[in-house]
Amino acid sequence: MLELSVEQFTDRLIRHPVIAAVRSPAQLELALQSPVRTIFLLAGSIVDLAATCRRIHDSRRAGLLHLDLIDGLKPDAAGIRFIAEQIRPDGIISTRPAAVRQARQAGLLTIQRIFLIDSSALTDGRRHMQSSQPDLVEVLPGISPAAIRLAASQFERPLIAGGLISQRSEVMDALRAGALAVSTGQPDLWSME
Repeated sequence: MLELSVEQFTDRLIRHPVIAAVRSPAQLELALQSPVRTIFLLAGSIVDLAATCRRIHDSRRAGLLHLDLIDGLKPDAAGIRFIAEQIRPDGIISTRPAAVRQARQAGLLTIQRIFLIDSSALTDGRRHMQSSQPDLVEVLPGISPAAIRLAASQFERPLIAGGLISQRSEVMDALRAGALAVSTGQPDLWSME
């Protein structure tokens, strides 16, 4: 664990706004060879995540786990305590407000992931944000600058855009629309500064 404060983490994202969204060991290898400074782990198992987080930290990168996508782990109070004490990521990502709240209490950076599919999802997202009080919010799909602008005006948190971003122009559009950073699984975008 790098033990980054929210301010240090957001400063890192300002300097290096492209986040590697990793779903496989092969993608992790590419991310560790790239200039990205933050890695989102969107797959994995409690069996190997501690070693994976150590590798990420040994490379001086921040690593955050998507709680909802980890095999062998229930994102309840005991599971989150296990993550904080044994796996030791810098933070977590989740669509579940209760998990975000518990992770905050465990001292982890927290990102509330919200799928903006319609206006009711925006309303639900605001309610989730009030309930969970995350450090940041990730909005999907990140390919829509209009949705990013809307979310940035509604959520009082630094915003990460993710989902369906596959071209440099889409990264730039998301940043211009108000995203602090962009998460992408496209290795060819990880070299963007």
